[in-house]
Amino acid sequence: MIKFFRLIRQKLLSNPPEHTGSARAGNRFSKYLLYAIGEIILVVIGILIALQINNWNLTKQDRKTEQENLLALQKEFSHNITILQKVILQNNENIYSAEKMIQSFSKTSKDTITEQTMAIYGSKTFGVEINFEPETGVLTEIISSGQLKIIQNNELKHKLAGFKSKFHEIEQQEKEVLEYRNMAIKQMINEANMERVYADLGLRKTYINTEFEVTGAKAMLNSLPFLNQIVLYQSSSNVTNQAFYEPMEKEIELILELIAKRVKEF
Repeated sequence: MIKFFRLIRQKLLSNPPEHTGSARAGNRFSKYLLYAIGEIILVVIGILIALQINNWNLTKQDRKTEQENLLALQKEFSHNITILQKVILQNNENIYSAEKMIQSFSKTSKDTITEQTMAIYGSKTFGVEINFEPETGVLTEIISSGQLKIIQNNELKHKLAGFKSKFHEIEQQEKEVLEYRNMAIKQMINEANMERVYADLGLRKTYINTEFEVTGAKAMLNSLPFLNQIVLYQSSSNVTNQAFYEPMEKEIELILELIAKRVKEF
């Protein structure tokens, strides 16, 4: 297009009106001036067109990169919500078993509960440590490379930017739960006959030190500190579910919805 305009301008300049003398010299100057202005205008137009093409190519590349990143994030967060749901399920089982242990401290239960049942309650309550470890490789790479800014959905961008900070809050809460769990386990190790406990759980064929027979898991029902530790453990586990895991589950669901919505726009 620029070449076409240049040819037209050169043709017009090569056929000026006929003049004589000074008029001819003035016309020649005007012709050169017009030619120079025309060249400048063409150069400017060329630069603007080149910039427009370059911007278009960059925008096209950004949209391609955004789409690839969103699909990778969709896969990562789908995996994370599956992990979180399993952690919530395990935490609920821990809470339920802890409640069974607390109920065992009643006068009625103390007389009827068996050593094996008490050992099983203890194993189910403290046997599995809750720990939510999401995959954040894709998100970390997007943030560190500065590619978060090319995501067009501002709400999604904000959610992704704040995800890791919320995960750190969960980590702190999990440490509190772990602290109470370890305290209770330590109490059992110090006061209960773990040889018998392991035998009752089927982890040993039998127990040898029968002189400690009365100090199995059931003996812990006479320990107020142990009861307090179970209550604190259960309470902190409940808080973890209600104030941290469940809100995080909703957060991930919203992120996945926003990703799906944006992907449909391509």
